[in-house]
Amino acid sequence: MVRGEPSGADVELIERLAALGVQVSAAQLERWRGLGLLPRHERMWLGRGRGSVSVLAEETVAVAAALGRHARAGRDVRWTVIAWYAEAGRPVLHGQLPVPEPPWPAVREALVWAMRRSAAHRLVEAARTAAGAGEEEQDAFYAQAGRVVGRGHTGPAHPEVMRRVLEDPEAELDQGEDRRRRRGAVRLAAAAAMGAGEVGGEVLVDALATLMPGPDWTDVAANARRAEQSGELDGWIRAGAVDPLGRLEAAGAQEMAAARHAALVLAGIGGLYLMHGFGLPDSPALARLRAQLEETGLALVAAQMVPLMINPPGVVHALSMCLDPDIAALAAWLESVLAEQAGTG
Repeated sequence: MVRGEPSGADVELIERLAALGVQVSAAQLERWRGLGLLPRHERMWLGRGRGSVSVLAEETVAVAAALGRHARAGRDVRWTVIAWYAEAGRPVLHGQLPVPEPPWPAVREALVWAMRRSAAHRLVEAARTAAGAGEEEQDAFYAQAGRVVGRGHTGPAHPEVMRRVLEDPEAELDQGEDRRRRRGAVRLAAAAAMGAGEVGGEVLVDALATLMPGPDWTDVAANARRAEQSGELDGWIRAGAVDPLGRLEAAGAQEMAAARHAALVLAGIGGLYLMHGFGLPDSPALARLRAQLEETGLALVAAQMVPLMINPPGVVHALSMCLDPDIAALAAWLESVLAEQAGTG
């Protein structure tokens, strides 16, 4: 079909999408088909030498609607695929049609592409280089890590802090909290890439306590000191243990779908956790859920899933995190807790 002369089925598709509030052009439809994202129309033969016509299928409408919702002028189509993939995993709301899954090869390509170009991957690569190099290269890694971690948001504030400010705008905040989080993130990145011995036991535990407040870290700190004295601290976090790109490359379609479900569960519970800070009316069930989440020490991980699952670049990191068995187990446990809480009001 010559560009600018859409088929009858495409004309109907554009009109159907417009009725749904989704604006697309014939050129966009043509491009998506060329990339293997949008099904081609089936042909119906009219008989008696009258030729054939293209027929619009409902599945095509659903796919085109998903692509159209997430397409942006100037946006690489791989970001569109990632946003579509995240939406396809969400529960279907009453009165809405299920969002079809994008083709798995396109999803995998988009996720790997996005991680390769991310600041987090560049940081891991720099750490790997520094691990086997001299002091100058290691200093360069810390400088780069500081720049990467120093940009952007370090994560949501604790809900109690948010609620205190909401109730009293004059309340004083701990201005050093953000700085401590950034410093802890750099130290944890160094330990994950170069081994726990690179940062030392006391510093490592301090970084963990900053990033995962809640649990009592006293015993862990004592164990770290003993491990450091006996030369066994490197076994805590072995060099090269963190490889977000490797996780994405190795995951199959089912593993990624499970990671997506875990990320959405954590984002949902993290949202309830954060909404307490914005004045969500409390209840005994919500209070128990918050308490159980904080006891894990990973409350901020769940809270961070909320902004991550909103934008395609964040989705990539959320899925990589949830491919980790420990994070997946946390999501599964919290999902069971949420179901229990819902059953008891």
